[in-house]
Amino acid sequence: MTSMEEVAREEVEIGKDLQRKIEKTVKKILESSNLYKITEIKAREEASLELDLDLSQDPYKVIVREVVESFLEEAVKVIGNRIAMLPERIESSI
Repeated sequence: MTSMEEVAREEVEIGKDLQRKIEKTVKKILESSNLYKITEIKAREEASLELDLDLSQDPYKVIVREVVESFLEEAVKVIGNRIAMLPERIESSI
């Protein structure tokens, strides 16, 4: 975490319950979205509407960014594992 993100978290102290609620909402939005079309901004805007909370400011913005990054990293791992499990191409056995 950068020092700016740390400062943002210190300036506005949010409860763990609210943080979990934001994380859960953003993750739900990402799970039901087309990952080719969804952006961090779109996910944040949808979550803002659903939670009736402005998530465009720190520390909320940082929380959303962390959830999006974590979700995408996990998605890449899952896709990589699935590709690794595919049978080898026929050309490689010739």
